[in-house]
Amino acid sequence: MLKRIVWLVASAAMVLGQSEPCNGHVELCARPYNNVSFACTHNSYSSPPPNALLVLNQENSIEQQLNDGIRAFMLDVVRNKPVATDGTSNIFNTIASWFSRAKNADDPLESVHLCHESCLLIDKGPLVDSLTVIREFMDANPREIITFIIENVSGFSPTDLQPSFEQSGIASYAFAPEFAPESSHSGYKWPTLNELIAQNTRLVVFMDDKADVTLVPYILPEWEYVVEIPYANVNPVTEFPCNQDRPYDGVPRDLVVMNHFVYNRATLAGKNIDTPISAKQVEEHAYNSLDSLDKHWQTCRSVWGNRVLNFVTLDFYNIGDGGIFKLVDQINGVST
Repeated sequence: MLKRIVWLVASAAMVLGQSEPCNGHVELCARPYNNVSFACTHNSYSSPPPNALLVLNQENSIEQQLNDGIRAFMLDVVRNKPVATDGTSNIFNTIASWFSRAKNADDPLESVHLCHESCLLIDKGPLVDSLTVIREFMDANPREIITFIIENVSGFSPTDLQPSFEQSGIASYAFAPEFAPESSHSGYKWPTLNELIAQNTRLVVFMDDKADVTLVPYILPEWEYVVEIPYANVNPVTEFPCNQDRPYDGVPRDLVVMNHFVYNRATLAGKNIDTPISAKQVEEHAYNSLDSLDKHWQTCRSVWGNRVLNFVTLDFYNIGDGGIFKLVDQINGVST
């Protein structure tokens, strides 16, 4: 009943005229969530320190990304297993660190970390810490909608992630849809940005594996609602593709991820090994320029027609001429 009253108040406000912006633009307020484009970062957490060139995807922290206008975040959750060394030369510190991590291995707040495949490569700490940073931004910016696209590397149950959402306080902002999954996988009635703001459910969370809304109603199964175009683009790229990649059934969904990032590829013993390209390579090839992004968008329009590309996703989004924000504004039909 309370949600219905809130929805009626929001609808009345729209009828009377919208004066406050939604994600920076008044024009976006009346649009359904699935008809809006958002600037997104790939492996959003993967930034310095340390300066591990082979695994970094961003130069700026999540906090800086938020301040710059990024509104969708790709996050990898990995089980933080104890390792034999913590990088110090003191054997006693090493042993103490190993036992401390082993002791906390079953504590969801300590075991769920943001890492790239393995926490040996890059470990940005417990998920709860980054969620707290984002929650603080949402507290201070009550008219901004945020999206998470979570890669469940370690196969967590959604109940393993729930404590991090609850402890950080960000769960109070999470959107739990009233609609149930349909066999068509599309055509859902998504709320408008204004409705999400009015109901204060401004965080939309997708997870690629093991999401179960009967366990945690706000962690949504990604492939029920989202498709993405190919992500394994190998340097150098002359033309980015835009065919549906995952899920592989070829059935459209309501939301589209436009992956616009590139890997370096080496082949060892017949096996391809892909690593992120560097910020310098991004700059040299102008991958993040508006010209490159616009060409990709035009390719996508030939495939998807006038459908909105919802998540324009980059590595090193800050490199170039601000193309990601300019393209998102073009897709949304608003002034930059």
